[in-house]
Amino acid sequence: MRTKASGFYADSLEMLLDTMCNVLGGIIFITLTLAVLTRDSSTPASDQSQAAQLTNELAAATDANAAVEAMIQSARLQLQTAQPKLETNQMRLPNVSLTTKKPWNIIVRYNRVYPLYSLAPGAPGGMVKNTRNLDWLGSYVEPKSGQGAPPQGGVEEMVRTFRTAGQTNYYFAFWVYDDSFEAFNRAKEVVFNLGMQYGWEPMAENARLTMAGRGPGILPQN
Repeated sequence: MRTKASGFYADSLEMLLDTMCNVLGGIIFITLTLAVLTRDSSTPASDQSQAAQLTNELAAATDANAAVEAMIQSARLQLQTAQPKLETNQMRLPNVSLTTKKPWNIIVRYNRVYPLYSLAPGAPGGMVKNTRNLDWLGSYVEPKSGQGAPPQGGVEEMVRTFRTAGQTNYYFAFWVYDDSFEAFNRAKEVVFNLGMQYGWEPMAENARLTMAGRGPGILPQN
């Protein structure tokens, strides 16, 4: 897009410069024509005075035309030699992969980690809602400020629980609020070092997390 934009402005400047040249050429032509007409219609007594005046005007117009022509040539040279500076912003996109494993949803906020569920072998589905440090408000989930687990210790404890219970069919799905990216980076390093998968999605500061109507949810990205 930048290359096209540069060409557009360059063509417009060329048209402006050519128009200036044409205007100055027209001025010179009109001046010469007036000189001829004045010479034919003037009286002998005024010929010398008018001729001198026209000569001065023609010299001034010629000098102005030469100055503008030099400016035009300089501008053309700059247009020919100028190269548009193209900048490329490299973005590392996550390598999203499909999996048969199920997401283990974790909220990362207040620089703490909040798992939405806890393993409970005797409960329906083998898990229960985390009501200890999460408020469940209908379909919305709100972390309790100052609670939750530290990123590294919390993730390590969850992995130990999975392995003790023989649950290898989960990957971590992080919902990361914008005040806790540093905590998320520590948590994902632990997940990676322990040989598990994870995915994540950013959350705005005042956004409310709802698990309703989210389709497949967060997919693993490593």
